[in-house]
Amino acid sequence: MHERSSVVAGAPRICLVPEMTDLPSLVNIKGRPEISSVASGSTRWLVRGAIAVALVVAASWLGYAVAFQRGLDHLRAAAQQRLAVEAARLDGHLSRFEYLPSLLETSPSVFQLLGAPGDSALRQAVSQYLKSINLLAGADNLYVLGVSGETLAAADFDQPGTPFGENLSYRPYVSEALSKGRGAFFGVGITSARAGYYLSYALKEGGVTKGVATVKVNLGSFERAWRDIDSDILLLDERRVAILSSRDEWRFRPMEPLSLQMRDEISRSKPYGNHELTPLGWTFAAQSTDGSARVTAENRAYTLSERPINHGLWKLVLLDDEAPIRQTALIIGAMSGLASIVALLAAGLVEQRRRAIKQRLANQAALQAANDMLEIRVQERTAELRAAQDDLVHAGKLAALGQMSAGIVHELNQPLAALQTAADNAVLLVDRGLIGDARGNLTRIGELVRRLGRLTSQLRVFAYKSSSPLDAVAVEHAMAESLKILAARVKETGVDLVTDIDANLSVVADQTRLEQLLCNIVANALDAVEGADRKSILIRATREEAQTARCRIVISNSGPAIASDVLQRMFEPFVTTKPAGKGLGLGLMLSNHIARSFGGELRARNLTPSGAEFVVILPLAGTSETSHGR
Repeated sequence: MHERSSVVAGAPRICLVPEMTDLPSLVNIKGRPEISSVASGSTRWLVRGAIAVALVVAASWLGYAVAFQRGLDHLRAAAQQRLAVEAARLDGHLSRFEYLPSLLETSPSVFQLLGAPGDSALRQAVSQYLKSINLLAGADNLYVLGVSGETLAAADFDQPGTPFGENLSYRPYVSEALSKGRGAFFGVGITSARAGYYLSYALKEGGVTKGVATVKVNLGSFERAWRDIDSDILLLDERRVAILSSRDEWRFRPMEPLSLQMRDEISRSKPYGNHELTPLGWTFAAQSTDGSARVTAENRAYTLSERPINHGLWKLVLLDDEAPIRQTALIIGAMSGLASIVALLAAGLVEQRRRAIKQRLANQAALQAANDMLEIRVQERTAELRAAQDDLVHAGKLAALGQMSAGIVHELNQPLAALQTAADNAVLLVDRGLIGDARGNLTRIGELVRRLGRLTSQLRVFAYKSSSPLDAVAVEHAMAESLKILAARVKETGVDLVTDIDANLSVVADQTRLEQLLCNIVANALDAVEGADRKSILIRATREEAQTARCRIVISNSGPAIASDVLQRMFEPFVTTKPAGKGLGLGLMLSNHIARSFGGELRARNLTPSGAEFVVILPLAGTSETSHGR
């Protein structure tokens, strides 16, 4: 069976707690304030509290206001820098295509087409020419119109939504080119339904306008880029309608309601397609002289900054959310309030400390008398408790001495039993005249006596490290010597004991202590199978090649399983399941100590469906672990 018991660990720690029941009688706080003084003090504290609250609120508001204003200033400066960059990009992109319409004025085939607009072959050839030019230029479209406004050739003539063959005389850029020589217009394509910026140029021959060359520039790449930045950007045309926007829901919506005159003009030129032109409905809270303003859009506060582009016709608008600035300002305001609270508390603590010192000096005299009496009582109680402590220490020493004696008896019991058996057999052999056999038994008795001497010296490993050097020990020999000691018990109990030990298996250990370890575990297995129906013990020793070469000794039995609570504390001192008088719970603890001193370990687990096994892991002789414990 497996081991467990209880122990008196030693003398308890003594805590001296003096009686405090008489303390109130020793200290008498004299005097009671008058009602008028209480009322005056309460009023004074109320006034001070109101002043403190006002100071905290003022500090918080001042910190918030300063931080918020500085945040807005920084935001506006950063917005102007970003607007300058975006405006330069937009202006540069538009100016790239201004030369294209005038380039067609140098093409003879274009003027041939303008002279013979009904020639389909010529229209096809000029369209192919425009297509080749546009592939190099990268514009959205390039086309030629007659003075009537009909599109005679187009770079996208073979694509769906092409203006080829359409009459666009109602478009402002056509009429402007015919009247002024040049035109510009942003609008949604009538045939393609794609928005773009149109640049037109009058094609003249001999001072007479023969037609109009038009290039369409797509600005959609800017919108896509704007969606990737933190702020919102809009591009407003001359009517303050958003023609580009980082948000789709803001596109083609005016900043404020359009006048009837503007709506009539829009209905004629159709720059925005079929969009309803619903105003954005933003609320302007404040506007600065530098062109920035604070607006509320969709229930959020923004700082609006703008910059003119395209020769002042358009405005680029940047919206920055004020929420991060407001949050930072709130944090700074809260920190300002906390700083003022800390300052007020520091001032209060200084005043409180001054009063506390004054009060402490007044109470020291009364407390000194109480302290003197308590010291006398503590000394009396300490003397009584020390006497009790001496008695407990003496009792603990006696209990520890008894447990040590019982442990020594436990360790010597097995070799003494073998000694008794060998002596009895020697007497019988002498009586029968078998002197040679008797001499062998007497030799065995001498070995056992020497072993008992070595065993008693090895019991010190419980408290001290062994000074014996470790060496290579044959596992098979150590097991055979251990089984000789337990041979009589094995025979009496009728246990089926089987050994399977690899040949030439040596471990780093001490011969005597290794035999002691194995003897303890096998004896424990014999106890476990004592009441079992099938009594069997299997001993296996193999070489385990893992990260390091080790020897694995497994001793399993067919007895009952170990209780889970006992299994968790199997190798603690005085853990046993044996009845009183049969064991103190020192054997397995000592065996575990021996295994660890060899640089190994001892494990235990239950088997299925019944039984238990103990596994001893030891370093093989000749490996890197050989030096352990030396």
